[in-house]
Amino acid sequence: MTAAATSASRRPRTALVTGAAGGIGSAIVDDLKARGDVVVGVDRHSAPRTRADHFEIADLAADAEGLAARLLDAHERFDILVNCAGIGYDRPAVELTGADLRAVLDINTVAPAVLAARLAPAMLAAGYGRIVNISSIHGRAGHPGQSAYDASKAALDNITRSQASEWTEHGVLVNAVAPGFVRTALCTDEHLSQDWFQEGFLKFGRLPAKRAAEPAEIATIVEYLTSERNTYISGQVIYADGGLYARF
Repeated sequence: MTAAATSASRRPRTALVTGAAGGIGSAIVDDLKARGDVVVGVDRHSAPRTRADHFEIADLAADAEGLAARLLDAHERFDILVNCAGIGYDRPAVELTGADLRAVLDINTVAPAVLAARLAPAMLAAGYGRIVNISSIHGRAGHPGQSAYDASKAALDNITRSQASEWTEHGVLVNAVAPGFVRTALCTDEHLSQDWFQEGFLKFGRLPAKRAAEPAEIATIVEYLTSERNTYISGQVIYADGGLYARF
């Protein structure tokens, strides 16, 4: 059976994608729509060009519980959840405040965990679900100026593993994708042209791929992990970093 025939014959899945207005998020929406999913997108910014079937502007930090309740009322259940929304942090560790840490954790860690917790019961009852959290290479090691962000992604990685340890036997597979450098609004051509990247990561060979990823390359991984073709991968953090951590 061809891929087109498979897509045409499969039952449409309903997917929730947070951060759907961003570079990676919008690429994920495109891939899920291309295979026939019904996609609900959420972001704190508007997304006039999104291909999502439904789109909602929401503040995940303020009310992830309420958002989950509203979405479940409207759509009954979701087969797929992709937690892509996230915020950065760039400040020396000595300047970290409790408010800083809570703000980053609320978006990068708490909201994904809460959305998964609220959407998982229907997945478990149906015996099918796919959850992917967009993490980062920052979850693997500490980086200067990134204490809050590093902490949020490390916590998200372990939440991913914990959820997988509980839900995999019931058909709900949970994974994380950890990108390295990706060409987005937060990591622009201007950023990538600076010495810290050109010299430190390209010229001296720290990044074997010799370039940043495109959002579509990350979306391709997410598309597979959230598909019926993935029947056994769960509890993993997939590093999409161009070989960055293959060297030291």
